[in-house]
Amino acid sequence: MANKNGSSASLFERDIEIIGDINFSNTLYIHGKVSGNISAPMNSNAALYVQTGSQINGEIRAPAIVVAGKIHGDLFATRRISLKSTAEVIGNIHYTELQMEEGADINGILTCLNSNLPA
Repeated sequence: MANKNGSSASLFERDIEIIGDINFSNTLYIHGKVSGNISAPMNSNAALYVQTGSQINGEIRAPAIVVAGKIHGDLFATRRISLKSTAEVIGNIHYTELQMEEGADINGILTCLNSNLPA
């Protein structure tokens, strides 16, 4: 599968359930269930899309994360985290840039990682 800029993307469909950690380096779309940590190199252009109806139990580390499903675990992003209106996060969110739609549900602490902000 190729995304809009021509680089490769991986897709885990609704009927897939993974137990274990996932490492990726480009774009990853998750529609199913994951019990384990998900990570990408933080200095890359990798992006994770947690689609509506998906469930993740584990820590997520990626430069860009878009959440429309359910996550039980901490999130770390060096570029951006985008929470859609259907997002449900139980865990702490560590971000450089955060976008949140009305209706997104967070139960955790928000921590900005941007050290360039004025004191």
